[in-house]
Amino acid sequence: MDQVDLLVDILLDKNEEVGARDDAAIYFGQYDDDRALVALIKICIDKNAEEFIFANCGLSLANIWVRKNNFDPKVYNAMVSAARCEAYDYIKSKKPEWAIKYGLKP
Repeated sequence: MDQVDLLVDILLDKNEEVGARDDAAIYFGQYDDDRALVALIKICIDKNAEEFIFANCGLSLANIWVRKNNFDPKVYNAMVSAARCEAYDYIKSKKPEWAIKYGLKP
């Protein structure tokens, strides 16, 4: 098991302490691993996830999209509002052309 697997386990484990899950979401912003991307997407579109972690999941997801230069408008539009707002702010500052091209709204 590597660092990404450990972070995925923490983030997706609803029995894990919320602070630890939020920390995992933040750390994911440093990885370009598809496992990180999939885990973040699961939280960002899960309306039953804890509100506390939405913002950092959205921010980390946007960070990965920008770094990989690979935006997914379908996922963006499916994101819970709190996650989408954080993603929007990051994208608007780093890739404003995406905001225009895809007509993004927070």
